[in-house]
Amino acid sequence: MTGDETAAPTAPAPAAAALTVRNLSVTYGNVVAVHGATFTVTEGDACAITGPNGNGKSSILMGVTGMVRRHGEVTIFGTPARNGDVRWAARHGLTLVPERRQLYPDLTTADNILLGCYTWTRSIGKARRSDSYTRAVDLFPELKPHLKQAAGTLSGGQQQMVAIARGLAAAPKILAVDEPCLGLAEAIAKRVYDVLAQIHADGTTLIVVEEAPRRALALCNRRVEVRNGMAGAA
Repeated sequence: MTGDETAAPTAPAPAAAALTVRNLSVTYGNVVAVHGATFTVTEGDACAITGPNGNGKSSILMGVTGMVRRHGEVTIFGTPARNGDVRWAARHGLTLVPERRQLYPDLTTADNILLGCYTWTRSIGKARRSDSYTRAVDLFPELKPHLKQAAGTLSGGQQQMVAIARGLAAAPKILAVDEPCLGLAEAIAKRVYDVLAQIHADGTTLIVVEEAPRRALALCNRRVEVRNGMAGAA
């Protein structure tokens, strides 16, 4: 190479597929909730799953994360996911924050969050000392005065914060959040989305299910539209 020659620029390597879903179907008895859903979420994406209520958005997340059994193929960072095994999905980096929070109301706020850490620490002591627990609590400073309070006595907005903190405490590579603003006041909904934006900016891949997608679409760079149980990239 002569002195006035320059090397050709190197194209950046394409991002890996964090989640691949092919021909996913979910049924409840004789009712088909999802049929043939196919989409890919790339590592680093923020993906909105949108569509009318009752069309299968939540069922897609439950099938993907192992909350319910499914037909079809799901891979997490290239590894085929075990069917109906939510613990396997969590250990491999995919954590679900479910619709309507599903906290343990008689446990304290702190203990609900610590359950997320227990997914990988297998020890409450290690969970309390973990960086993921500290990070989860620090993202919601308004929860700190309530860490010893029973989660069931918190407001709806505070409970949603606990649910997101619990999911984040699992140290996910992909955080899937189902209807994060359901029933929340406008100011609290904005606060929740501010935190989701921070989680994404810190490097976590996001999947957000929303019936009213205005906020999700402002945050997300990818969209999957669900209609009548079928889904694909919009």
